[in-house]
Amino acid sequence: MTLRSEPSSVEVARRVTLAWTRCHCRLSDDQVDALLIVMSELCTNAVQHGRRDSFGVRGWMPTAGELCFEVDDRTPSAPLSPGRPDSEAESGRGLFLVNALVEELGGTWGFDEDGSRARCSLPLPGDDR
Repeated sequence: MTLRSEPSSVEVARRVTLAWTRCHCRLSDDQVDALLIVMSELCTNAVQHGRRDSFGVRGWMPTAGELCFEVDDRTPSAPLSPGRPDSEAESGRGLFLVNALVEELGGTWGFDEDGSRARCSLPLPGDDR
């Protein structure tokens, strides 16, 4: 889906992600909550750092055991990496949080070479749950 680059679009992305994961994925409530935080942080980065009027969000399941999604702000830049801001910093914790949550979920994430697209891959629980 394509969303306008404005703060209210982050909530739209969260709601769509919540509905999609509840219908198509077998994630626990805690896993869904973590995924929504990851989505929020990546969409917030797209709104704050993208230089376009819109950004894209896409989710898919390439296999029965994997969930993939991407947030594309269509703005090439140097790929960002998680930082560790000091305790007085008012921002800069988003990618640190993304990294910690994706790791906790057993997945991987990163940016494309040109820095415009963040991609994430998470394992899905099997039928034996």
